[in-house]
Amino acid sequence: MPINNELTYLFYGNIVNHPRFGVQFNVTSYEVVMPSNIDGIIMYLSSGIFKGIGPKRARDIVNLFKEETINEIKNGNPLLMSVKGMDEVKARNLRTKLLEYDRDQELIVEFNKLGFSTSECLKIINKYKSRTMEIFENNIYVLESDISFLKLDKIFLNLHKEDEGIRVETLIKYCIKELCYKTGDTLVSKESLFLEVNKFFNTPIDSKIFLEYVNNLIEDNTIIEVNDYITLSMFYETEQGIYNVISNLSKIKSDISESRIDKEIVRYESENDISFSKKQKDAIKRAIIENVFILTGGPGTGKTTIIKAIVNIYERVSGNLEKKDITMLAPTGRAAKRISESVKERASTIHKFLKWNKETEEFSVNRFNPSDTKMVIIDEVSMVDIFLMYNLLDALKNNVKLLLVGDASQLPSIMPGNILSDLLESGKVSSVYLDEVFRTSSTSYIIPLSNKIKNREVLSNVPTGYSDFLFIECEDVLIKSYLKNLCEKSLEKNMDLDNYQVLVPMYKGENGIDNINNLMQSIFNKEDINKKEIVLRDVVYREGDKVVQLVNDVENNIYNGDIGYIKRIIDGKSPVIEINYNGNVVVYKRGKFEEFTHAYATSVHKSQGSEYDTVVLVIPSNMKRMLYNKLLYTAVTRAKKALVIIGKLDSFNYAINNSYSKVRHTALKSFFE
Repeated sequence: MPINNELTYLFYGNIVNHPRFGVQFNVTSYEVVMPSNIDGIIMYLSSGIFKGIGPKRARDIVNLFKEETINEIKNGNPLLMSVKGMDEVKARNLRTKLLEYDRDQELIVEFNKLGFSTSECLKIINKYKSRTMEIFENNIYVLESDISFLKLDKIFLNLHKEDEGIRVETLIKYCIKELCYKTGDTLVSKESLFLEVNKFFNTPIDSKIFLEYVNNLIEDNTIIEVNDYITLSMFYETEQGIYNVISNLSKIKSDISESRIDKEIVRYESENDISFSKKQKDAIKRAIIENVFILTGGPGTGKTTIIKAIVNIYERVSGNLEKKDITMLAPTGRAAKRISESVKERASTIHKFLKWNKETEEFSVNRFNPSDTKMVIIDEVSMVDIFLMYNLLDALKNNVKLLLVGDASQLPSIMPGNILSDLLESGKVSSVYLDEVFRTSSTSYIIPLSNKIKNREVLSNVPTGYSDFLFIECEDVLIKSYLKNLCEKSLEKNMDLDNYQVLVPMYKGENGIDNINNLMQSIFNKEDINKKEIVLRDVVYREGDKVVQLVNDVENNIYNGDIGYIKRIIDGKSPVIEINYNGNVVVYKRGKFEEFTHAYATSVHKSQGSEYDTVVLVIPSNMKRMLYNKLLYTAVTRAKKALVIIGKLDSFNYAINNSYSKVRHTALKSFFE
């Protein structure tokens, strides 16, 4: 129900003084004022709200009923059909629309009183139509996909008691989901769930009553119990779906003989002047013979080299393959770009491959419209959550060949799940772990350090004398000073900013990501009269700034973690920011400015799937509790040519020993038992 210039409205709100636009009227709600004079009624009926009623027909209707036109139409006066062009169907539709409009106006007023904004009211009414009132009377929590749960809960409490059954059951489901999204688990213990649920009660709910509600939800299959843990049926069925596909594919064996693959390996070695180890040859053979295969190992162990060989040899032994028959995927744009450049084959993000449909909020490539590809190679699988993996597997034919590549020692997915580790630990999926390091030299320390971290070997002193590693041990107050010096030296050397990345554990604080971004902006992209600026969320963004995308935007082919540079800023009443992502220029308008932030410094999670020539890792002692083994390992393995660590050795060693997030509680492994 958008604002119509032909209608008269009554707006409710208050006067505010905007820091930029001055005195304004802040509208909290509004209603349409029904016209009472003939001209007003004609304008109302011909406003475009009522299909098939133009100015001439509206005037004819009003000439018939005068000032009582609206009431006569609502009362179903049969004389309406005497108007030229009106019949029974059109008269009925006009009456229905008028009554609906009245009902909507009444609903908006009532919902405004409850605490919903007018835009929220319109969203609900337009989506649920005649069911709207029923939802409000029976279960307001149905609106959780449209309105924030916390707001719905607050409104519910204004109308009902806090321990009503429908609220307790809804809180149990909500808290399971929130705990899983917070921890990455797909299963939660009843104890942790009980504590989480009780945060929403002024008077703690009794544990026996809590368990009764849990058992009720288990009985109606809303939640599932797995080995003394519980989960939402949605989570359980998603992991079960992954298992079913993996299990079925694993039973399919290739009819290509090992001897033929052996011959092609010899040929490939000769043509590329390379000699594979026994384990590497085994990986190539099993990846081609098995329909599901996992290639894993740390940095420098030749995973990319083996992928390249697998693609080449599979093309040779399969025959009549087209480019579309082999699909290379990665969770992020940068990871896809990296694997594409390394293997010399086209790669894309999983989201792009599945073709997200913004209107239907579904992937266009799915079980009803599956991909015809014959082999799918997924790099950085440790980053893939259960929902994305399920949707991908659901969109593939039932005889596809699946090659999963990744390092289980890295950070798991931000979203729920632990797919790579679960599949490896199940022991039921064919895999090869590459452990021989090829990409290193006697003066290099990046890869040896990553192995020490993985094996939880603390450092007795600060390592020195390496060509690619520098540890600057200092107190927190000196971190920014050392970093400033490093950045200025890099600037003097005309360093490629795209390949120079600072990683920090936290956003806030003196040495947090936000402050360090401000520091680095002042070095790499100084204030310049020729560069336009805009202030967003109290932060200055300038043309030329390095930024990172924060959400997936399939429509514009950019994804969470993609790095770009602000190309142009057009300020004014309707500001526009153009950001260049490696040749893909994306336009941002108000409402989308929250989708990016500065990227001179980023979190380790944002860097996952990427590699940089130089990585500077900042580890302030007051942030050391945010550091843990997998985070540290992931940060260190982002560096290709140079790694600099600034902070205390004590913080570094603390992180090595901190096994937080080592174990995720998931259901996937249980299906293989």
